[in-house]
Amino acid sequence: MEIILIRHAQSKGNANGIVQGHLDNGLSELGHEQAKNLSDYLNRINLNAIYSSDLSRAIKTAEPTAKKSNLEIKTIQDLREAGFGIWEGLTYNDVKEKFPNEYNAWHKNYHIRPKWFESFESHHNRIRKAIESILSKHSLNEKIAVFTHGGSIKTQLGHFKKLSGEELTQYTTLNCSLTLLKFNSTKEYDNGNLIYYNKEAEAYSL
Repeated sequence: MEIILIRHAQSKGNANGIVQGHLDNGLSELGHEQAKNLSDYLNRINLNAIYSSDLSRAIKTAEPTAKKSNLEIKTIQDLREAGFGIWEGLTYNDVKEKFPNEYNAWHKNYHIRPKWFESFESHHNRIRKAIESILSKHSLNEKIAVFTHGGSIKTQLGHFKKLSGEELTQYTTLNCSLTLLKFNSTKEYDNGNLIYYNKEAEAYSL
């Protein structure tokens, strides 16, 4: 089975440099264009199912693909981005100015988070739970698109590449990039393989 993790298109928060987490503010104008272009690429893959975080920036990214593929979008709350607590709604410049120690510590080690953040362990475990649920519902030869968030994808990158918190800080997930997880006949989470990370859809070069 192949599970394609897709970071949402550019959101209004991304465009304005705002910390989002669980905030729900939809896509920017560019984001809607990115989602449409992405659907042209994904339409060639013959997807069997589409899942999404329940936040609108992920759902709106999935909608053009769902329409072309004639598939229902199944939402899973566990696919959400990490909760950033009191940082949500602030700009990153505000965060750097008001919380320099916490911000710098997080950017040195992705596992170290302020007390008001959702922990890395909590975030990773709920993404794992969502993926295990998807694995249980589909057969081995199916291809599944999962529309989610940058941090949610990085939890999987860290697990399957066995990266430390320091190493994970070097990775950034692009809007609408694709990360492919492949599972063998056991369909067990820990037997999955990371095939590629942060692949830019070919649609952007057409």
